Amino acid sequence: MLCLITLGPLFSQGFSNSNIAPRTISPADYDTVRATKVVRALRIHEQINLDGHLEEPVWSLAEPATDFVEQQPHVGEISPDPTETRFLYDDDNLYVGVVLHDSGKVVVNSITYDFPSTESDNINIVLDSLDDNRSGFSFTTNPAGGKRDQQLSNDGQGNLDWTGVWDVRTSVDDEGWVAEFVIPFKTLRFSNSPTQEWGLNIGRRMMRTKENSQWSPVPVRFSQFRVSLAGTLTGLENIHQGRNLKIKPFAIAEAASARNRADGGVDLKYSLTPSVTLDATYRTDFAQVEADQQQVNLTRFSLFFPEKRDFFLENAANFNFGANLGYRPGQANLLPFFSRRIGLSAVGTPIPIAGGSRVSGKVNQYDFGLMAMKTERSGSTPSNNFLVGRVKRNLFRNSWVGSIVTSRDSSTAGDYNRVYGADAHFQFFQKLLFDSYLLQSNTPAKTGKNQARRFQTGWEDDQLTVALEYNDVQTNFDPQMGFVRRGNVGDYSEDFFWKPRFRKSDTFQYLTFQLSADYYKSGSTGKVESRTQEGLVGLTFQNGASITFDTFQSFDRLLKPFAIRPNISIAPGDYTYLQYTPSFRTSPSNKLSGSAGYTWGEFWNGRQKSFNGEVILKANYHLNVDFTYGRNDVELTNGAFTTNLVGLRFTYGFTPRAFLNGFVQYNADTHQVSSNIRLNITHHPLSDVYFVYNDTRDTMTGQLVGRAFIVKFTNLFNF
Repeated sequence: MLCLITLGPLFSQGFSNSNIAPRTISPADYDTVRATKVVRALRIHEQINLDGHLEEPVWSLAEPATDFVEQQPHVGEISPDPTETRFLYDDDNLYVGVVLHDSGKVVVNSITYDFPSTESDNINIVLDSLDDNRSGFSFTTNPAGGKRDQQLSNDGQGNLDWTGVWDVRTSVDDEGWVAEFVIPFKTLRFSNSPTQEWGLNIGRRMMRTKENSQWSPVPVRFSQFRVSLAGTLTGLENIHQGRNLKIKPFAIAEAASARNRADGGVDLKYSLTPSVTLDATYRTDFAQVEADQQQVNLTRFSLFFPEKRDFFLENAANFNFGANLGYRPGQANLLPFFSRRIGLSAVGTPIPIAGGSRVSGKVNQYDFGLMAMKTERSGSTPSNNFLVGRVKRNLFRNSWVGSIVTSRDSSTAGDYNRVYGADAHFQFFQKLLFDSYLLQSNTPAKTGKNQARRFQTGWEDDQLTVALEYNDVQTNFDPQMGFVRRGNVGDYSEDFFWKPRFRKSDTFQYLTFQLSADYYKSGSTGKVESRTQEGLVGLTFQNGASITFDTFQSFDRLLKPFAIRPNISIAPGDYTYLQYTPSFRTSPSNKLSGSAGYTWGEFWNGRQKSFNGEVILKANYHLNVDFTYGRNDVELTNGAFTTNLVGLRFTYGFTPRAFLNGFVQYNADTHQVSSNIRLNITHHPLSDVYFVYNDTRDTMTGQLVGRAFIVKFTNLFNF
């Protein structure tokens, strides 16, 4: 949605709107330009009024960071709409003031926390406060004052589920907009050195011109979270984090069809050192967490549901094991540690967590994480103690070697599980990558053939990605604190991606050509179990819209019947089938946007027709509505069936600190409709009140399956 809000003059504050002569920087010269990207923060003693207007005279005394370099659509060109960023600081806070000139209307589509950054104009501040070229923090806002923050790790990996204490105010007029940030030093991690130099990058997105630019230039294959490519922030002297102790008690009241309860607990965070943090939780509760989005499974393999619980999401990157090239996002076959195994049953039912603690951070060249949790007995499920430890030794610019250990011990004698292993990741020239791991599990009655291993290599530049991979999950490998999509199998795969870019086009961004293949051998028989080949062509536009056509051929060998539905099984035998999928996606910044894909072709011993679609309405930056629909029509020689999955999600942002979220799902497979309605009011930074209503009904009988109304209050005490 296009949104212009006039709140008074912003650009008559002594800052020049200089016209920069258009010029282009070759990507080959980025390193040279990056060395010149240095800006100095100015120490102040007067108070800053956070109002989004930068009216204090001291702002004009700070030197600006300027000359942003386009990453798209015109690679290497200096942005024609100037951005000026200034930095001030006092004993407690870092202040960032940004003037964003814009000759057109600003675009704002959401003010909810962690708003989608690809759908609104925004400015993003990236701070590598440890100056280690690997980690950092990101703080983003849009013209309406929406907030989005991330914790960064592994030189480019962002954890959107991290939430920090900071604030921002914005204002808009017909010359552009202004953002004014305050970031407490307690929110960041930095050394005790009396003089600090931090990595710094600043990114700007303009939806009207499809521009994505950075102060310190970044090649198109990387995001601005690539902190090793950042510029430098200097001038920070004699700053301190203080004790950095945060205590967050909560109280909860629940009225449910199965029970009524009142409860409470507490979370604690303490910085043991400037770069090591202790997190502890007692009587952990996740009543405010959004319900899982249902999925329809037509395969023989496990579905993956993402973690959504706050305690496990924060600092999650410290426990990541193994690296993946970016060609198959979200498709890892094996995770040795998957936090959903703690406190959730196999079907997602909560198991009470008595408490636990986590120590994570960085010591010299080592990143590490250690977490211990205890769950209570729940029905026939005994109490369990969970432990996971992870350490990485950073090498060179973007490489590491590491190890991991997981342990589950039940209160039932002889019931335990251990997994331990090592991984290595090497990157050369920012393009050539090697990645491998070796894991072994230890489980009673499962000895021998209890390993998993992987080796992956690839070349990844701005246009071309080529990757080869070998995976092997042996018969008795059993990571009970992890996730395995497909076990007892060896997999050989190759991927070829070519994305030639339109360097001078204002309409087209790049073409996509993809060839992928997988070859699976059974771990039991050593014979071919599956083969897949995929070919895809696509076109992506500068506004984010895209069209693709995908061809997918599969071979599957069944050694025993596969029940694809309770009353329909596929007999043992060899099956080869070919499917086609055209799809499209409109620009995500449109007031009305969407995507759709249609699949048709052979399926096992019959045929399949499938449709998946999504329509998103952004009525204004307060109200967003998202409708999804998926349907499968399957005809087999021994039966036919149809699945339907409908979802409706709406978000209303009253202010950037008060949101109403609703999520309603209907699954024809389970004949259930479920609703999850949540009102979240932030009364102080990281202090919230939640009102949650959950409802599940059987559509065949009309009976109520479950209902609950929950009120949760949290308050952060920051010392």
